[in-house]
Amino acid sequence: MNPYGFLIPRLDGDKIDERFEYYADLVRKGIAGFIVFGGDLEPLRKGIKRLQDISGYPLIIASDLESGLGQQVRGGTLFPPSMGIASALKDMEDLKGDTYLKRLYSTIASEAHYVGINTILAPVLDVNSNPENPIIATRSFGEDPQTVSQFGVSMIRVFKECGIISCGKHFPGHGDTDRDSHQELPVINKTLKDLEENELLPFKSAIAAGVDMIMIGHLCVPCLDPGKRPATLSEKVVGYLRDVLGFKGLIITDAMNMGGLSGYSEEVASLMALRAGVDLILHPSDPDRIAGVIKSGLPDLRNRRLELRFPDPENSPDFGSNRRFSEELFYRAIRSDGNLKAIENPFMIVLSDEPPERVRYFLDWFESNYGKYLLLSEPQIPWHEIPEKRGIVVSVFSDVGAWKINRYRYFKELFNNIYKKVDVFISFGNPYVLRGMSSSVIFTYSTSREAQSAMIDYIKDKRLFL
Repeated sequence: MNPYGFLIPRLDGDKIDERFEYYADLVRKGIAGFIVFGGDLEPLRKGIKRLQDISGYPLIIASDLESGLGQQVRGGTLFPPSMGIASALKDMEDLKGDTYLKRLYSTIASEAHYVGINTILAPVLDVNSNPENPIIATRSFGEDPQTVSQFGVSMIRVFKECGIISCGKHFPGHGDTDRDSHQELPVINKTLKDLEENELLPFKSAIAAGVDMIMIGHLCVPCLDPGKRPATLSEKVVGYLRDVLGFKGLIITDAMNMGGLSGYSEEVASLMALRAGVDLILHPSDPDRIAGVIKSGLPDLRNRRLELRFPDPENSPDFGSNRRFSEELFYRAIRSDGNLKAIENPFMIVLSDEPPERVRYFLDWFESNYGKYLLLSEPQIPWHEIPEKRGIVVSVFSDVGAWKINRYRYFKELFNNIYKKVDVFISFGNPYVLRGMSSSVIFTYSTSREAQSAMIDYIKDKRLFL
C-alpha cells in the first residue's frame, strides 16, 4: 500500500514552475494525481508533461472544467455554465441540439487533452430544485432530473469517446439545499423515496452511461445515514452507491478543506472517508501529513486504480473557432421573461457582488453609448442621483460562488426598494437572485466577459435601447 496513491492534492498552475520540484517530489512518492487551479496554457501544458514523464504510471490530472478549459486556464475557451447550455440547446430540434452538444463536449475534451488534463470533474448531476441554493444554481443543468440526466449523460458519453475521465457530482445530490457546503454541512431532509424519484435519477443514468468517477458531497442525508455523518465519511452512503446503484468506478471526496467537514480534523476525516470505502481524497492541505496518517492508521488498506490509458495530447486545437462557437452559445443562452419593450434614453443602475474588474466590459460599453450609470453598494436608493424621464435598467452581476450566501439579503432589500420603477432587469449570473420580480428580466446565466459581450449583441439586435 502506498498512502500517496489515495491523494489528489492541489496544483497551482500559476506556480507550476516555481513549485515544480515540490510537485515532482510528490510524483516520485506515488501521488495519485493533482487537481489543477489556474495558470497559463503553455507553461501549464509543459509542466504537466514533465510531471507525467517523471511518473511511472499515468497521473490523474483533474480540474473543475464544468464550463470548459477557460474556467481554470488562461488561453482556454470558456463556455456558458450548465444552466446556460441547457437554455441554449434544450428547445432546439433534437438532432441539431444533439450535434451542438457533441461539438461542445468534444471541444472541451480536446482543449483539456492539449494542456494535459485527463479528468474533468463534471458533469454536475445536482437537480437545482431549491431556488435559494447558493452554490449549485447555474452549475446545474436544470430544476428537473430528466433535463439534468439528458445533458449529463451526453457529457459522459462524449468524454468517454474522447478518452477523458468524467466525474459526476455531488452524490447523493446537492440541489435541494439553501446552504453552501464550503461553509457548513447542508442537511437533506428527504425520504429515500423522494431521493430516488429526484436527486438520484441523474446518478443512476450516469452510472448506466459508464461514468468513470463519482464525487461524494459534504452533505448530511439522514435517510441514507441515520447517524448523520457527512456523506463523504459514511460507509452507508458509499455502500448505497456501490451495492444498490451498482457503481464500480472510482469514488472521490469533495475538497477536504471545506466547511462541511468542520466538525472533523482533516486527519480524522481522511481516515473515515477511506474506511467508508472512498478511493481518493481530494485537495488535502498537506499531502505528506495526510499520507503519514493513512500509513499509520490504515496500514492494510489497498490502493484501487482504474486501468488508465490516456491518449497523448492532440495538436493545438483551433482556439479561434472554439471561441466563435462559445460566442454563439452565450448568445443562444440568453432568455427573457416578461414583455420586453424598447427603452428610450436608458439610465442604468448596477448591483454587483463581483470584483469591479469583472463587470467593466458591459459598464464601459453602456457609458460610452448612453452616459453615466449608478453603481449601488448599499440597499438605500439615492433617488436624487437618478435622472427623471429616463428608462430605468437594472443590471445585476452575481455569479455562483463559494462563501457568497449572504448576498441574497442585500439584493432582496434593494429590489424591494426599486423594482416598481424599473423597466427591465438584466441578470448576469445566478438567475434566482431575481426570482419573483414582476418586471421584465433578461437572463445570461454568467457574469463573464463572454456573457457581457453576448448581451451587448442582444441589445443591439433587439433594438432594446434607443
